Amino acid sequence: MKKLSLLPCLSLGAGLACAQMPPAPALPPEHEPVSLEEFVVSASPFGRAQDEIVQPTSVLAGQRLIFARQASLGETLVGQPGISSTYFGPGASRPVIRGLGGDRIRVLTGGIGTLDASVISPDHAVSIDPLLIDRIEIVRGPATLLYGGSAIGGVVNVIDARIPESLPAAPLQGRVEARLGSAAEERAGAAVLTGAAGRLAWRLDGFRRTTDDVRIPDYAETAALLADHDAAEEGPPARDILPNTASETSGAGFGVSFLGERGHVGLSYTGLDALYGVPGHTHHEDHGGAPPDPDHDHEEEGVRLDLRQRRVDLHAEWLEPAAWLRAVKLQFGAARYRHDELEGDEIGTRFRNRAHEGRLEFLHEKIGAAEGALGVQVSRSDFEAAGDEAFVPPSVTRNQAVFLYEEIALASGTWQLGARVERQEIDPDSADAPRRHTGVSWSAGWIRKLDERHTLALSVTRSERAPNAQELYADGPHAGTGSYEIGDAALGLERSLGVDLSLRRRQDRFTGSVTLFASRFSGYIFEQDTGLVSVDEELPIYRFVQRDARFAGVEIELIAHLHESRHHQADFRVTLDSVRGTNRTDGTPLPRITPLRVAWALDYRVPGWAFTAELRRSARADRTAPGESITDSFSSVNVAVSRRLQLGRADAELFLRGSNLLDRTGRLHTSFLKDIAPLPGRDVTAGLRFAF
Repeated sequence: MKKLSLLPCLSLGAGLACAQMPPAPALPPEHEPVSLEEFVVSASPFGRAQDEIVQPTSVLAGQRLIFARQASLGETLVGQPGISSTYFGPGASRPVIRGLGGDRIRVLTGGIGTLDASVISPDHAVSIDPLLIDRIEIVRGPATLLYGGSAIGGVVNVIDARIPESLPAAPLQGRVEARLGSAAEERAGAAVLTGAAGRLAWRLDGFRRTTDDVRIPDYAETAALLADHDAAEEGPPARDILPNTASETSGAGFGVSFLGERGHVGLSYTGLDALYGVPGHTHHEDHGGAPPDPDHDHEEEGVRLDLRQRRVDLHAEWLEPAAWLRAVKLQFGAARYRHDELEGDEIGTRFRNRAHEGRLEFLHEKIGAAEGALGVQVSRSDFEAAGDEAFVPPSVTRNQAVFLYEEIALASGTWQLGARVERQEIDPDSADAPRRHTGVSWSAGWIRKLDERHTLALSVTRSERAPNAQELYADGPHAGTGSYEIGDAALGLERSLGVDLSLRRRQDRFTGSVTLFASRFSGYIFEQDTGLVSVDEELPIYRFVQRDARFAGVEIELIAHLHESRHHQADFRVTLDSVRGTNRTDGTPLPRITPLRVAWALDYRVPGWAFTAELRRSARADRTAPGESITDSFSSVNVAVSRRLQLGRADAELFLRGSNLLDRTGRLHTSFLKDIAPLPGRDVTAGLRFAF
């Protein structure tokens, strides 16, 4: 049998992903294509080009990642097709895919969950900083087969290469990046060193970022809220600056791997610390009926979150352990996480999460026309919250799953089939009995090359998601969302049946893809506005309910290659996405659904220079759920330019990015804070990357 050489491969989310290419350079290539290239992605246990995967995927890397990088993961991805964010200021933002967010989007780092508390509330930051990210892969649509029920809406897999999986090209390599931003007075820097000694490869990295309160174009509140604003009681409305949005974030990591001829084993240790404010997240002081003293009391005080995570990861791969096995892969991560919600200098609420997650996968050799993988996954999360806003009781969540994935190549096309059985148990520290759910998911996909240029892909996925602890047991004021949340311990499985149909075109003057998608949910879980207000906190009451729902939409990404020669490359890109979410039980729209968005961009490359100009337009969100306000349309103009320099054996790159250059007010309909926290105003970011 022929030897399988997989050492230069990327081992991504679900399994072995092999790219027959040398290790990626420290800086992106001078002429980086902007067409939909054949990237290796995390959508199957095998490395596949995007054209060979049934599900719609996106990859953000190289020059495009440099230009897109923001202070949070959600804002870094917000320009990708079908992706918005929860935007809770610069400090906290999770991605929203096709109108689905929270515990329906699985955010991974190297194929393992983030092991933090970001799914509990949108004001809790994801424990990943984009400064050290090498690559981001997005699977749009259900990915429950490989990643579980919490991937019912999609997967975002962040790859930081902290555990080396190939020997570097030189005994010592590195890169340094520094950047300054105007909108929040951002000061940021990061450094990465990689090296090798024999068969040992290592990586050391670190970063630090500080920002002030972010500038906004006008008032923080919408016109409707300004009309009701009582300056005598609440003080003057915020204008030009969004209060309580300053942040300090730092982190470091070290990874080492032993790379043999038939596999590797690697270990990493990482730490992240963050202190950030969240707009609208306030603590109301109790004066016992007496009027406030303006010299000593603050009627409304901003709350800051002090976050800390320490994490260990293990990756191992054994190639050809048996005649019928192509590879065995192990991934494991364990973390201790906590964050304190600070009311002044006092701790108001403390959240802790001690969690681990592991995956073991067996990739078998071809059996006839079929090749595939069998895998098991286990995880445990010991979560607790104590203090003024402990609206969820302490609980232990355990998950065990087994999955099977097979690809069958036939003359009529390639079939990608699989199934997953997942058991979840949540044991709360309360009078409630433990809740156990078993979910079964399956998918069937077919992909066929119609000719040299066109590919057709069709997938059908049935997914089941068990409710999480917040949806089951929440009961209390949640200042992060400005509501009083009430869970329902009787919630059952959330089931969906989804269909994706994609037509993709490669080569020639025009490339791109058009995707139509639709899904029907039975027992869709969401927070419904009851129309009531809590007596003590004067907060609107939201209750987690289950209703039948429907989602449908379209995603379009088209690229016109205007000119390409040895020294010049010009491309025009158009992206469009739209999704419509409906409560089928009563026919009303679902809350916080992404409105229609369109973007036009021009990319131009000449030796040593890269230029991008972009116009983004978000339509008016006037199809609103009961009790939900309308969000106005807005546009943003963004421009980025970079200059490459060769300094001896080192490479340097200067880049300049202007965002929202017309300084227009924009609000994300997907954010709980959209009426009081607009997006940043005009921002100019300058940076330098140096690689040796």
